[in-house]
Amino acid sequence: MSQNKIYNLISSISSKSVCWAISIILLLTHFVLKKYNYQDFHNVLGWDILAYYIYLPFSFIHADPGISNVEVIEYIFEVYKPSGTFYQAYPLENGNHSPMYTIGFALLYLPFFLIGHLWASLSSYPADGFSYPYQVAISMGVMTYIIAGIFAFRKLLLEFFSDGISSLVILAMVLGTSLFHESVAYAVGPHAMMFAGFAAVLYFSAKWHKSPSRKSAFFLGLIAGLCILARGSGIFVLIIPVLWGIHDWDSAKQKFQLIIDNYKHLLILIAGFMVFPLIQMIYWKYATGQFIFNTYQVTPGFDWFSPHFNKVFFSYKKGWLLYTPMITFCLIGTYFLWKRYREIALSVIAFMLINIYVLSAWGTWWQGGSFGSRYFVDSYAILALPLGAFLVEIKGRKVWTWIIGILMGFFIFLNLFQTWQFNNFLFDGYSMTKEYYWRVFLQTEVSEEDRKYREIIRDFGPVDVFSNPQDYNHHTEAFANFDEVNTVAFHEKYLDTNYAYSGNYSAKITPEFIYGPTYNIRYSDLTDREHAWMKVSFRYLVEDPIEAADPVLVIEMNHNRGQYIEKRRDWELKSQSTEIGKWQYFEVDYLTPYPLSPKNDVFKIYLYLRGDKALYLDDFKVEAYERKW
Repeated sequence: MSQNKIYNLISSISSKSVCWAISIILLLTHFVLKKYNYQDFHNVLGWDILAYYIYLPFSFIHADPGISNVEVIEYIFEVYKPSGTFYQAYPLENGNHSPMYTIGFALLYLPFFLIGHLWASLSSYPADGFSYPYQVAISMGVMTYIIAGIFAFRKLLLEFFSDGISSLVILAMVLGTSLFHESVAYAVGPHAMMFAGFAAVLYFSAKWHKSPSRKSAFFLGLIAGLCILARGSGIFVLIIPVLWGIHDWDSAKQKFQLIIDNYKHLLILIAGFMVFPLIQMIYWKYATGQFIFNTYQVTPGFDWFSPHFNKVFFSYKKGWLLYTPMITFCLIGTYFLWKRYREIALSVIAFMLINIYVLSAWGTWWQGGSFGSRYFVDSYAILALPLGAFLVEIKGRKVWTWIIGILMGFFIFLNLFQTWQFNNFLFDGYSMTKEYYWRVFLQTEVSEEDRKYREIIRDFGPVDVFSNPQDYNHHTEAFANFDEVNTVAFHEKYLDTNYAYSGNYSAKITPEFIYGPTYNIRYSDLTDREHAWMKVSFRYLVEDPIEAADPVLVIEMNHNRGQYIEKRRDWELKSQSTEIGKWQYFEVDYLTPYPLSPKNDVFKIYLYLRGDKALYLDDFKVEAYERKW
């Protein structure tokens, strides 16, 4: 079949038909996955989703918008176990809790929450906001937004490309990227819905610039405001309407004149923009006493001066181009976007550069337990524009059409197959490595031998259990007997001769100096692997009941000089059986968290007293274990 015949065949496919077919595929796949792969819609509203959702059950069912009723919180966690701990909201001094995410997605969930509540109220299920009807109604309901977003995406593409090219772009971006996984397996999460919101913002931007109207201005502002309220990073979508149409000084002056001529539209846009944020401000005033409140307080922050570009793009853990190679064509297409569609090129390229930089600078650059780089999914409606320009460019080139067509077909197949692997637990959202990736590449089953080559599985439990030391090489990292052997720095004020387990000295920790000697080690100095085990041990003695001293051992990882503390663990020695006046032995195991930035992550190990009696410390030791393979 000739190149022209192939193109004509593709061009004959209606983009509307493609959207309907994809929508049916997404809806059915989502239902099957949630019903059969994920325990019949089990815990759809758990973990981070709870932070988006918690506004609704407490406001509409429990008459407690401030989330102050601890008994209700305990009931939810006892019955539904949405996560290991209640980390989704911050306790406030007034007794309320502030969810760590803003209210945007709760507003989107609201219609389906009400459907679930009606279902539960008319059935035997508890009408408590978390029973089966709520999980199903919200999970299936939000697919409405995603499907609507795909049709808005189509309308956007048709502003610039033919129906045939638009069909190809839709197929590539929905079936050939992790947007598919986010839509079918994590629809209640933010990213597929943010894609829909961005598509709508772009569509109304195009529509207003083509033919300014109050309606387009209002909906542009309304949806942009909702995107930003739903997820703070949505603020970057404003780059698109602001720079739309600008590519040189003359076009900038024309854009300015267009705004002046339609200044009333700008006021309408601002009014639309403020609709949803005003709801948030009213809620904050009620719950916190402030109109503006920082909800996202405990974060790893940004490594602005050392962004993780190489890891974000190419790592086997979450490399964007490794797990979504289709994006390569989007990046190449920026050149052709500038060449052919200069009126939108600057806005798209500026957005891409800023978005990539910010997401690469984020401390937890691997983006949680996702398939590939899910944070970028929000922006795929924008990245689709350079992809369209790329396809237009190669349309008349026979050899390149064949090569790119074959590659795009393979990338779609690979994405769908690896999505199947992920949702059947061959791929893992946290522990992929180069060795494991190639062991399971295009495989339908995996052996226990293969699984050995993943990163270690971190289960987020409160206690680390080191059960396989035979698989690790071991060395002593630090030791202090406070005599002749000391690799732990300490002040002479600690030295005491009243008691000593070995030698003549011990370290005395007193209520006057409650913090004992502290051992600090940089992650990169401890290991060059993605994890290590540490065993911390010491001897201690008390002259009074252990409760009177109330000593606590702390191990934590500090990122960027304490900007963020990752995996702090506390061990209370009063829980140990302790005999007064005799040396006791204590040891714990600690699995290192995944490093945010090995050179900027520092482990701190120390004891401190919460009581008013002294503790004597001796033979303090830190041992490190690194995996043999």
